[in-house]
Amino acid sequence: MKISNNYILIFSICLAPFFSLLLISLEFLEGRYFLFKENSIKFLIDQSYSIELNQDWVNLEELPQGAVQALVSVEDSRFYNHKGFSLFDIHSAMIQNLILGKKLRGASTITQQLARTLFLNREKTIKRKLQEIRIAVALERSLTKKEILEYYLNTVYWGKGFNGIYFASRYHFRKPPNELTLDEFKELVQKLKRPDRNP
Repeated sequence: MKISNNYILIFSICLAPFFSLLLISLEFLEGRYFLFKENSIKFLIDQSYSIELNQDWVNLEELPQGAVQALVSVEDSRFYNHKGFSLFDIHSAMIQNLILGKKLRGASTITQQLARTLFLNREKTIKRKLQEIRIAVALERSLTKKEILEYYLNTVYWGKGFNGIYFASRYHFRKPPNELTLDEFKELVQKLKRPDRNP
């Protein structure tokens, strides 16, 4: 279905108040969320959620040179410029998907993906998406960008039933992440787009 530029413009204008309200509401979040890092990750949301990670942890320093840049360029090119979510990417994705009449791209940042992996499900509702954004903002206020990337790599789903780059690397290349070449790491990163797709 082809949509005229006028409809796209009207749609964009209608979205502006929504994004403005979202930004304003996020300003009231500080102080409601707490993150404590000890031997495990304990993330308390309104003092009701907690999670502990027990697995082989991989530090960013163990990855091949250029790995972080490769991950960010594929998964979240604005990672170092946003505070948990990107209004630009959300708006762009909605417009592109509207034009084509089907979902072509998503708009979740690395931080949003981490929030979803740890504390939410993959339910496609506005309520769940707003929860994801709220948690992502809290993560950004509690962690450094380096820590977010490290937690992301160690918890995100890589397909074949594996969470965390350690197990993904062992499965696909029969070696630990610190022995991966940059090309092998890039190949792994590509699997994050569609982790359950057969090779």
